[in-house]
Amino acid sequence: MTQEKSIQEQLRDAEVAEEPGNMKPGAVVGNSNGMTMTASELQSAGYVYVYDNRTGDRSVVNRNMLEQQLGKRRDDDTYAFTTTKPEFERQYGDLKCLLHKEDPNRAEYDRMGLAYCTKDNLTASHDLRVHMQKRHRREWATIDGERIDEERIRERARQDNLAEAIRLLAERDSESSNKGTKNAQK
Repeated sequence: MTQEKSIQEQLRDAEVAEEPGNMKPGAVVGNSNGMTMTASELQSAGYVYVYDNRTGDRSVVNRNMLEQQLGKRRDDDTYAFTTTKPEFERQYGDLKCLLHKEDPNRAEYDRMGLAYCTKDNLTASHDLRVHMQKRHRREWATIDGERIDEERIRERARQDNLAEAIRLLAERDSESSNKGTKNAQK
């Protein structure tokens, strides 16, 4: 009963969020047979902010769904969300997505026709790789494919250089042994 009261208090005290979307009174809704339809008024239960009580992530929830959202529990049976902003702030990194406009390879990615991404708070290279694989599959396949092709070309050049060095050593050894044989015959 006390927990239900807590949820009821949260329902009452929730911080109001702006209506999502771009529909405002007076906005054009449609145009048919020369008649323009506009929104004269909007009715909504309203939106509020909820916070993940472990990560501090903030999200927007429709008031009609707020009680259901606040009732969600984790595997350890603790509540997952609250309308009270946590005292801690989530720690973010400073790694940028490879498709970020400030990436050093952006000119090359533009040449390839790859999209832009604004993600700029990844914490580790693993997070960056997972972000690319999950959010930008096609772009990641293109970038990673190019990297693999470049590695293959470098490896082939390295093997060619190694083979050339071995051939030159073999020639030098052959010449040395031929001079040694001629000197021994004199």
